[in-house]
Amino acid sequence: MTLLLVGAGLVSAMQLGKAPAAMQAAQAAFDLPLERAALLLSAFGVVGALFGIAIGTATDRLGARRALVAGLALQGAASAVGAAAQDATVLIASRLVEGVGFLAVIVAAPALIARVVPASRAAGPMAAWSTFMPAGMALMLLASPWLLAAGWRALWWVGSGLALGYAALAAWRAPREGTQRPPSRGSALPLHRTLLARGPLALLLLFMLYAGSWFALFGLLPVVLDGGLAATPAQANMLTALAIASGGAGNLAGGALLARGLRPASLVAGALGVCALLALSVAMESLGAWPRYGLVVAFATVSGLVPSALFAEVPAQAPHASTLGLTLGMMMQGNSLGLVAGPAAGAALAAAGGWSALAAGVAALAGTGIVAAVWLLPRPVAAMQVPRATEAVSQHAHHRPAASRRIGPPATGADRARPGSRQHSV
Repeated sequence: MTLLLVGAGLVSAMQLGKAPAAMQAAQAAFDLPLERAALLLSAFGVVGALFGIAIGTATDRLGARRALVAGLALQGAASAVGAAAQDATVLIASRLVEGVGFLAVIVAAPALIARVVPASRAAGPMAAWSTFMPAGMALMLLASPWLLAAGWRALWWVGSGLALGYAALAAWRAPREGTQRPPSRGSALPLHRTLLARGPLALLLLFMLYAGSWFALFGLLPVVLDGGLAATPAQANMLTALAIASGGAGNLAGGALLARGLRPASLVAGALGVCALLALSVAMESLGAWPRYGLVVAFATVSGLVPSALFAEVPAQAPHASTLGLTLGMMMQGNSLGLVAGPAAGAALAAAGGWSALAAGVAALAGTGIVAAVWLLPRPVAAMQVPRATEAVSQHAHHRPAASRRIGPPATGADRARPGSRQHSV
């Protein structure tokens, strides 16, 4: 089940990764100025920054499984429209629509994991899920030289086929949310209560700081590669893919540490502290090209600990079972804000004070993240819980205390005999 959902994220990340791989070819085909061509890259971030909360709310109301299938199908259809586009406006518009589908998938898939996996075993599946972005982008970067031989449209057609095919697979095999039903109006938490809750706001801020520092620092990578490491674009793609994919190792390591009992807040704070030191080291121009590249890979690996910890925290920090998708949407909105603002802020710092100023800015973001993880991220007492279907339709279900509701499959007989046994372990 987890592999199926990770695959949905991987296919979606490939849709994101095809734009940087094909941007120069598409720019030449449509004779685009650089600022318009850059919209092919930023479209997903703009959609997430504007609509993360709305898509999270829609996922809660429609159900995570439906949102997952719809998001994959929307990406596939929009990618086909982009592949057939005869002008740049249609291509850019199709990328915005793809961004909506992408966001639906990356909110719905972890919501499904949280709903069908008991909280005591969720760290591993959530860590596996968090590998989708580095793995998908790395795969597309590695495949792009061969696909571009057939033209930039080949990347869009392949992306369309993958997304539509996976939508059919998800419709057939994606897990159903047990016997749970969408929460009734009486059992749902008011929207503003989640938007103002400390836990979801802390997750939004932390993911924004993580993404902003990651994308700002990776702006250094072309400079490092130009230092004599990559003689051809294919070699540059391979080295970039390796650096990005190394984040997947960090994701899995984070899951292992969480499974051993390390608190997510401690893992986030420790990882960001190491990332701050690595960022300052990468900017040292006295180092050779290979040592600096190795530091970038190390940064990507260590920073990969952060998303696995934050995804694992979502079920505990969502104020109510009915707002799990909304909490994920808020966190992904923070990710998108970092994606949009990070590169722009990094470029401004580099222009004003060189790479040392950029490194200092990245270190400052990481330092702020440490403070947010330690002081803002509340420590959960027990797992968030969700009503069983039989409770949801009973006359008194809406008046049960929140602690009697749980996320995950229906309780076993032993669990029902020990009502306090399903406490959050991370």
